[in-house]
Amino acid sequence: MKLKIKTIEKKLGIKLRKNAVSLGLDTASRTGYCIARTNKISINFDIGYINLNMKEIKDRKLRNELRYEEIYKRFRELIKAEYIVVVEDVFFGRNAQTLILLSRIGAIAWTIAKTKKCKEIIWKTAVQARKALGLPCNKKKIIVMEAMNKILKTQCL
Repeated sequence: MKLKIKTIEKKLGIKLRKNAVSLGLDTASRTGYCIARTNKISINFDIGYINLNMKEIKDRKLRNELRYEEIYKRFRELIKAEYIVVVEDVFFGRNAQTLILLSRIGAIAWTIAKTKKCKEIIWKTAVQARKALGLPCNKKKIIVMEAMNKILKTQCL
């Protein structure tokens, strides 16, 4: 999806980097990603998911080992040296195992980005990202994509 930068800047009240490529990673068992490419006038979004359904594997150690291996392979393909990589930083909610899982997925992304000498690596919590976009930070499970579609009057974002 291609949008005019001025439109987004006006509606969100932020300035976007021009002539840049950013990869945002929402790390989870179903990791969402967005590659945003800007020039002087427009921004183009490429959105996708890395969905790893490992529920049928009962052995937790084996399940996580396979999950991390697959995440590693997919991130190696996805992350490019010319990207600014934004990785979701984690926080402790209620489940220590979830914290560990998300921390490791984020660490895999950071390590690959560092190894590939990406232009920049940024850690952002979900709250920081929502706040930067002017979205409510105190609501549980606000779906950023849905909120952005509403603000920008789009359907595919």
